[in-house]
Amino acid sequence: MEGLELHKAKEEAEALVGARLAKVHQVEDFFFLRFFDPPGALVLDPLGKAFHRTELRPPAPPRPPSFCQLLRTLESQPLLALEQAGFDRVLRLRFPQADLVLDLRPRLGNLFFFPKAGKPVALREGEFKPANFGAGDPLLGVGPELRKSLAAKLGRIPSEEELRAFAQELLHLPPKGFLWHKNGELLASFFPRPDLGEPFKEFPSFWEALDWVREERIFKLLAKTRIEELERELMRKKRALEALAAAEKEAQNWLSLKEKADLILARLSEIPRGTDKAVVEGFDGKPVEIELDPSLPPALYAQALYKKAQKLRRTAEEVPKRRSALLAEMEKISEEIQLLRERPDLAPYFAEEEEEKREEPRPQPRSFRIGDFTVLVGRSAKENDEILRRASPNDIWLHARGVPGAHVLIKNGGRAVPEEVLLRAAQLAAWYSKARGARKVEVSYTEARYLRKPKGSPAGMVTLLREKVLVVSGEEGP
Repeated sequence: MEGLELHKAKEEAEALVGARLAKVHQVEDFFFLRFFDPPGALVLDPLGKAFHRTELRPPAPPRPPSFCQLLRTLESQPLLALEQAGFDRVLRLRFPQADLVLDLRPRLGNLFFFPKAGKPVALREGEFKPANFGAGDPLLGVGPELRKSLAAKLGRIPSEEELRAFAQELLHLPPKGFLWHKNGELLASFFPRPDLGEPFKEFPSFWEALDWVREERIFKLLAKTRIEELERELMRKKRALEALAAAEKEAQNWLSLKEKADLILARLSEIPRGTDKAVVEGFDGKPVEIELDPSLPPALYAQALYKKAQKLRRTAEEVPKRRSALLAEMEKISEEIQLLRERPDLAPYFAEEEEEKREEPRPQPRSFRIGDFTVLVGRSAKENDEILRRASPNDIWLHARGVPGAHVLIKNGGRAVPEEVLLRAAQLAAWYSKARGARKVEVSYTEARYLRKPKGSPAGMVTLLREKVLVVSGEEGP
């Protein structure tokens, strides 16, 4: 994000000045600041060099990192001001007790916490280089990408005078959103860029386009983190498989140990105590040398061999089952890795599923009565799957659009669902989602017959063959 782009993003975020900070979430290196009175949210992405308003609600880790905990000390405080260092890539968020400074100038951007009393704290190592938060020259906000855009428009390298006029032109443009695909990545701008060709999507605001870029980055980073965890788990399974092969090889000796114990007991009278070797007649009539444990009487040593033989025999019987289970687990892990590489957008659902595995089992889906209809609400991925199992083809399924949340099912018994019942169920879907508290929430709904669960997808994940959309308040609880 170049200086002028940051300026435009700041313009759109000015509406939140005066709002109080409700919550801070950190997902990877993304910081989400959620406000109330008026409601809204900002995202700070130091590594991706970006700042803007947002409606994204990715799943946050159960335990916030230490820097996030520090930012949470500002919760309930009002945002006093948003200040840019001229047209440089530095932005200051002012609160009564501290300032947050987003510095996008270094190769790896950084975020600084400057308390009114005490030492500043940085997200990553590095010192904050002084910046002038007064007025600045707009030309400084025109970086390489914006220069490239003007060069494409003119068909040549622009002069400084032309760049300065271009900067003034951009300053007076109302920010809109444009999206392009470039080298496998999404690229957003607040004006049509001739060097990028025709945009594939347009928005009424800049931040909506930036949200698409940020969402893709979040998905990819979450998928990358999850894939790394799965690859480590796969290596542990492979080592367990190798150990199992070694145990199986040793277990194959169980019969020879049993026969050795049989021979010791059969020739017990011929074996002196305290010796480490003895030659006796084998069961085939030929002489056999037996190794012994001189610390044990031959009879006790034979019993020890029987116990070891029994243990090895049990191992030999269990190994195929354990190998089969390990191979099945490895196959499932490999499928998830492949799925995440193809569909990084599924990473939040897998993260939610893993979090639920660490939680205590929950009861059956919650049931509400709306008019003459029973409405089921899933409070976990497993309960969402249970709702799918209970659904009849004509039942109405609802879910907050584009965010993780509960599956909601209206059991209608084939009857028509009144509009007031549908709207109330949609409000429940908004309330039991990551969009809770938002003024407007889009809710998808369809008949259960139009739901499909892709093979290998995580619990609670479905695709829709058809859908309609309602817009309801996310502030109406049960």
